[in-house]
Amino acid sequence: MPKYVDLSPYWTEEKNISIQKAKDMTGLDKRTLSSAKKGQLERCQFETLFKLKDFASELAGKALTLEEIFKND
Repeated sequence: MPKYVDLSPYWTEEKNISIQKAKDMTGLDKRTLSSAKKGQLERCQFETLFKLKDFASELAGKALTLEEIFKND
């Protein structure tokens, strides 16, 4: 069963952070960020996973684990 990175629980409309602003904050590609925001990011490098985890932690206002940014499909 594949796992996907899903930042949608943390990257909500109330956060009002655009894909471009997230790119500026993380240095990650817009397509990667867009897929993660939609819960559809299936494959990426380890460095990208940790950047996404750190970004989600910032959005959540608390430290998150890698497992917390994954969803099973």
